[in-house]
Amino acid sequence: MIEGFKIPQVTFRIREGDTSDNEIACAIGGKWTNKSTDDFFKNKRVILFSLPGAFTPTCSSLQLPGFENNCERFKKLGIDEIYCLVVNDIHVTKVWAEQTGGAKSGLKFITDTDSSLVNKLKLSYSAPDVGLINRSKRFCIILDDLIIKKILIEEERGVCNVTSGENILTQIDK
Repeated sequence: MIEGFKIPQVTFRIREGDTSDNEIACAIGGKWTNKSTDDFFKNKRVILFSLPGAFTPTCSSLQLPGFENNCERFKKLGIDEIYCLVVNDIHVTKVWAEQTGGAKSGLKFITDTDSSLVNKLKLSYSAPDVGLINRSKRFCIILDDLIIKKILIEEERGVCNVTSGENILTQIDK
């Protein structure tokens, strides 16, 4: 994906709201619904960062905290929403968001279960030696009304320098 272009259109399957009487109860609650990239990002200034997986060491201890700890600073710089894109199932993502505190910090999580967006961005990644197959490279995109303003990609495995929350703070045009 190239800066200046629109983010690819993708539909995500998510759970939203409370479970109705007509639906099988789910531990995470809500009803299945579809949300598109337009639903999440249209008419907003957004940070979308992605990582190889929930509960993985670098993702949990380095990348996620940099965004959790700086949510208010991002808001002051004109960012409307910060989304963490995870290539895991929705249930794992929910528990990880709760256990790390990401859900309480103001971050929002999107589960790209089949890597639809990651594949369209050409940012898929596999590391079979550690059990990560068809996941996401570590990246961060700054979007303004669906347009990619900046894209930063971590090229080295197991580090979070370019895509850290602290570095992204320096990348935001004021």
